[in-house]
Amino acid sequence: MRLKWLAMMLTAFLFVGHCLMVSAAANEPTVEDLSSAIEKVKQVDKNGQGHEGAVAAMQVLNKATPDQIPLILEGMDGANKLATNWLRSAVVSVSSKAEKLPTEKIRSYFDEKSNAHLGRLLAFDLLSEADANFADATIPTLADDPSLPLRAKAIKQMLVDAGTAEGSQAFAILVTALEKARDVNQVVAAAEKLDEKGIAINLQKQLGFLTQWQLTGNYDNAKGEGFDVVHGPEQNVEEIDLGAEYESADGKAKWRAHNTTDSMGLVDLNDVIGKVKGVSVYAYTTFRAEEERDAEIRIGCINAHKVWLNGKLIINNNVNHNGISPDKFSGAGLLAKGENKILVKVCQNEQTQPWAQRWQFQVRVCDETGKAIQPAKPKSSG
Repeated sequence: MRLKWLAMMLTAFLFVGHCLMVSAAANEPTVEDLSSAIEKVKQVDKNGQGHEGAVAAMQVLNKATPDQIPLILEGMDGANKLATNWLRSAVVSVSSKAEKLPTEKIRSYFDEKSNAHLGRLLAFDLLSEADANFADATIPTLADDPSLPLRAKAIKQMLVDAGTAEGSQAFAILVTALEKARDVNQVVAAAEKLDEKGIAINLQKQLGFLTQWQLTGNYDNAKGEGFDVVHGPEQNVEEIDLGAEYESADGKAKWRAHNTTDSMGLVDLNDVIGKVKGVSVYAYTTFRAEEERDAEIRIGCINAHKVWLNGKLIINNNVNHNGISPDKFSGAGLLAKGENKILVKVCQNEQTQPWAQRWQFQVRVCDETGKAIQPAKPKSSG
């Protein structure tokens, strides 16, 4: 009788366990479920488009199993920044509950350098958590990696290693770091360390800053309304006439040359133009390219500004005093072989607070990774 009761209890236990397993499996999203959810997340944008669908999709993604993490990582390919952050959140949520990660599949995703840069960075973090030796073994191999956050890890390690190395070895490490670095701060750090060893680096050239400008001002920007006003220099952005005179807030305005000697290409308009409020200034220069190629024009500017490349508006930022860094804003464009025309409009508003007094800009020409594009060498007169 007792054996019969035990057999009945064991059968009941196995049945309940089976039901629980079936129930859990039923809650696990299929590949089709995940793929659909990923696509919904990728439709979200900064204007709120697709937000409701993305919220519902995240409920599906957060139920994914650890083995499904690589599928979510693959979903980052082609995703915008906002969607990437949502997908990253799903991966972190799933991995934080996992007893074991599918490291081989994640490693395969990481090793494919054409995958999304931020997706590969997340894969690197997951692999580093799973294997204490992974980061130390991998970081030295990342100096040429197309993923700039991963490359920055290698450069950071180089700068540390240079501090403990001696003589020619330290010099060689710093030279390599300078050449491989794409982050402006890391380029500057390598240059400063080389300078300490008696090797001066021309940061203007190394980073591709433009230094020779023609300036004209001042144009009315009272109440910030001049940002979209087409003043004289804008009337024909494809062909700038440096001999022209324009109507301005001060009467007549002409172009005048200015060559900045700042190591980071900074043009301080408070010094060059004067501490004037509620006005705009235009800056114009040319850049000779060796060949036709894609490029980025990057600008550090704490004031509202516009940038045109060969008559095409590529940067349009009507925000004042939101911080400044050399690569704060960028615009992609096509450099023509030979001369290229770059026009910049910089607006100063009328705020009187001490933190709102800067009026400055710095511009550089580089490829999509941040490597400076050097201007064409002058033709030999011989």
